[in-house]
Amino acid sequence: MRKLLLIVFLITTLGVSAQENKIKKTVVVYKKVDNIELKMNIFEPSKQASSKAAMVLIHGGGWNSGKPEAMQRHAMHFCNRGLVVFTPEYRVRKRNNTTIVEAVEDAKSAVAWVKAHAKEYNFDPNALIVGGGSAGAHLATSTIMLDGVGEQNPKQDYKPSCLVLFNPVLDVSKEGYGHNKVKNELKPYGLTWQQLSPMEHITKGLPPMIVLVGDKDKVLKKHVAQKFEKRMKDKGNDFTLKLYPGAEHTFFNFGYGNKQGYPKGTINKYYYEVLQATDDFLVKHKYLDGNTTVKIPKGAVYPIRKE
Repeated sequence: MRKLLLIVFLITTLGVSAQENKIKKTVVVYKKVDNIELKMNIFEPSKQASSKAAMVLIHGGGWNSGKPEAMQRHAMHFCNRGLVVFTPEYRVRKRNNTTIVEAVEDAKSAVAWVKAHAKEYNFDPNALIVGGGSAGAHLATSTIMLDGVGEQNPKQDYKPSCLVLFNPVLDVSKEGYGHNKVKNELKPYGLTWQQLSPMEHITKGLPPMIVLVGDKDKVLKKHVAQKFEKRMKDKGNDFTLKLYPGAEHTFFNFGYGNKQGYPKGTINKYYYEVLQATDDFLVKHKYLDGNTTVKIPKGAVYPIRKE
């Protein structure tokens, strides 16, 4: 019942200098809510990194929309590097008529499911990287920073050992993103916007974290990212902020150039640089073996919006 689809394929176009891994993709249902089945894409490498680490990547979409396929290229890169990678569905406003609270609940359920199945997928549950893009990166932070929202009963283990965040929503105050919408959605639950804002929950002892964001991003503004960085470091946390000149929101996606009005087929240089920086960070923290070079195709450009 759980296993719906099995595909085996060889990655040949990721632009990684290391020997290619054979990757097995499986799709399972990890959670049922009423008549909704939430699926999990699982990418397993033929050769694992010595860390036996795994990664969960959560798609973005402003808690409104989006699908796990948005993270597939990133998932395939890190699976090719030896990680078992999971990309979950979660409930979103437009498709399921839900709120940010259900999205947080599903994200925690997804990560708890992953950790509970560590033996089945042969990885170390204490070496779990959780990340994502935009709203999905916010959901990733919920697994370690946003207690008291979307909790499971009985309480399950969804604590990550590392966070990888692509242009995340880190602040839902008036200075951040989605303040009024989030505040209004939380009222029926007796919750406040502060309970959903990572900026308000920076404590000592958080796991290593990298944030990658463009300096022209309007969702996570540069000064907000730098404020988050200062608070994290003031608490003694291992935190890396990577700012990309000229880049706007969703710059880390392969097809970002199209969004910026560039011709179809434009190769987004930011995409490859983000992969490289994330890979280097995971090597530094011993989740990946050895440094690799993410090859940037000839003709790649920074798709900076023309004034």
